[in-house]
Amino acid sequence: MFRAKKLQATLVAVTAVVGLAVSTAPAQASTCHGNGGAYVCEYGVSQTILFDGTVQEFVVGTDHAVWTNWHRPNGSWNGWVSLGGWVQSRIGVEPRQERSTSPITIDAIGADGKSWFRMRNSNGTWTNWYMNCIDNPGGKLCP
Repeated sequence: MFRAKKLQATLVAVTAVVGLAVSTAPAQASTCHGNGGAYVCEYGVSQTILFDGTVQEFVVGTDHAVWTNWHRPNGSWNGWVSLGGWVQSRIGVEPRQERSTSPITIDAIGADGKSWFRMRNSNGTWTNWYMNCIDNPGGKLCP
């Protein structure tokens, strides 16, 4: 009888571990791969089209930083570049750059649950991350 109870306890423990492994599988499957990089599938790929026809993509990497890659009208890809931060949402971005001098703004929800943004200047440089003006009305770049 003692052996039967021990065997039953072992089976329960093994079932619990197997159940745990099965329940964690979907989280592991949430990593997508594209253009040589890995990103969180749940947040997808956001993109904008620059004035010169370049398509710029944004993803949340497996490190939760924002990553960007772009391909030029001739089809060549630049390669992934980290824009830093730690985000937990899809990247919001304007769909198209209106003029060559128009900035592009991306935004996402940060680790603190607030919305943060960065702007790409017409020369290709990026500002730092700033909390949005609703959460921080006196912040830099806020009216």
